[in-house]
Amino acid sequence: MADRLAGRLNWRTLSPLFWLLTALYLGHLVWRWLELPRSWWVQHYLDDLLCLPLVLTVTRFILRFFYGSQLRFSWYHVAFTVVYFSLAFELFFPTFMPRYTSDWADVLCYTAGGLIFYRFLNK
Repeated sequence: MADRLAGRLNWRTLSPLFWLLTALYLGHLVWRWLELPRSWWVQHYLDDLLCLPLVLTVTRFILRFFYGSQLRFSWYHVAFTVVYFSLAFELFFPTFMPRYTSDWADVLCYTAGGLIFYRFLNK
């Protein structure tokens, strides 16, 4: 069982780009926590840009345990995820939760993040 788990959940299968994006996101969290000044686009759009590459890579990593190491997402899966996140965070949540605000530039960031995942991380 342990050999099977080790064979399927291999951290080395995650791309260096994923680790770079993760470090960028964690660095941004620390920067925000320290309340250091940030440019407006980093403050408002960096998290949205990094969201889908990180979420889809982690999701694919977990699904590979169940479906094998050759699992890839089709363009349809990525497009569905972009639409789902866009509708949830830009249309549905702002209606009911004041913490969320609707911004169409976020939809562009989700789309760009989906394209980054599909082109560079979906291997």
